[in-house]
Amino acid sequence: MKRLRMILLFIVMLLFMGGCGSTSKKSNNINMVDYLPSSDTTKKFFITKDNGDTNFYEETIKVNSNTISVKKDDLLIRTFTMNETTIIEEDIDDNLTKVLKKSIAQGDTLYTLPKITIIEDIKFEDTILGTKNIESTKTCKLETKLTKLEDYDIKYNDDILKFKCIEDKKIVTHIKDDLPDYINLTNGEEKSDYDISYFYMKKNVGLIVEINDDCIIKDRDGVTRINDTSKTCDEEHYSHTFFLE
Repeated sequence: MKRLRMILLFIVMLLFMGGCGSTSKKSNNINMVDYLPSSDTTKKFFITKDNGDTNFYEETIKVNSNTISVKKDDLLIRTFTMNETTIIEEDIDDNLTKVLKKSIAQGDTLYTLPKITIIEDIKFEDTILGTKNIESTKTCKLETKLTKLEDYDIKYNDDILKFKCIEDKKIVTHIKDDLPDYINLTNGEEKSDYDISYFYMKKNVGLIVEINDDCIIKDRDGVTRINDTSKTCDEEHYSHTFFLE
């Protein structure tokens, strides 16, 4: 009987330790609200591209209870609405809604955009040979937490989050039956763009850096596409955006 009591006591201790561990893990989660602007402010940004284009712009930010509004040139371009478990980001320019997780840990997905499908006709002169479905998905994950960012010309310090985004586009072709032999098209799926980009958010400031470096490759027919996993590139392009503190 004494042995049975000891076994039960040991099991209870294990369950208690397991519960404490899960609580600790939960408490280490990051509240994404802390990485949005915490007060009314004006943010200045600098954009540079590989073709030599540069641009400066300002965003005017208003914080009001559980909402944040962002204006550019006096036009509303973005809003954030804080809910119990999510943050809803509305991009007015792109007519795009992102549902961000409010509590997140390293390696977690911040948001996934709904799959977008664009249908285009495949034509030869005035004849429609079939259709081409372009399917696009984009997912952004928290890669790591930093105390400084020194990878670029502009340096940043303090509490920073690094996010990695992957946009994967595929082309699915649907070809009509009984096409002439000289039309060399087949049904099926082929890879299109695979675009990797990064963005950084600073505590109480919000977005500070956006990095998009593109590796362009060409297939045998000379068609170009983005494949940021390729070891060799036929062309390289970039677009970098920096917050000017």
